Amino acid sequence: MTTGRRVLLILLAFAVGAMLEGGCLLSPRDPDGPPSEDETEWETPAYTSAVLRNLKNALEGESIGNYKDCFTEDFRFHVDPSDSLDAGQEAEERYANWTLSDEETYVQNIFPRAESISLTLTEVEDDFPPEGDDIYRKDDYELVIVWKTGDLTEEVVYKGQVTLHMRYRDTGTWAIYKWVDRRTEYPEYDTWGVLRGDNRG
Repeated sequence: MTTGRRVLLILLAFAVGAMLEGGCLLSPRDPDGPPSEDETEWETPAYTSAVLRNLKNALEGESIGNYKDCFTEDFRFHVDPSDSLDAGQEAEERYANWTLSDEETYVQNIFPRAESISLTLTEVEDDFPPEGDDIYRKDDYELVIVWKTGDLTEEVVYKGQVTLHMRYRDTGTWAIYKWVDRRTEYPEYDTWGVLRGDNRG
């Protein structure tokens, strides 16, 4: 064996030993997810159901980054027409041209004031084309927020129905690109859309 090959083998032996002692340098990493410094649960949204679980976990865990990553960059929100009519002259300011930036702003406004958030989604209808990359899912929702003001708390319930349009992206993941909010048979409760309008700015 030549000296050069002997040196190479010694170097390889040292490298293998270092990897075994300190952990393999080529060990697989966790699937890509949103950059988050909190402990909110997140799973790679390879399926549309995972998007909804991430949405629920982000709200209940009050994680702005995880919440935002449930949506596409061209996201749009559409309020119930009755909510828009009820807003009168303020409707445009509250709801018009709602983008991902507005979506991020409203959660930034509610999280510091919420002692707790609880979301329940009940599936009503879905549309899964056999080989499609664009689907919708319709759910009844109940969003319960316990607001805190000093030492006082108040529980407020928001109810309605949401149609979530989701798109399969080049990254191999799903995300929401359109949210259509509708009232249901509970007129005594505000919708999620009203919550958004109250916290847009």
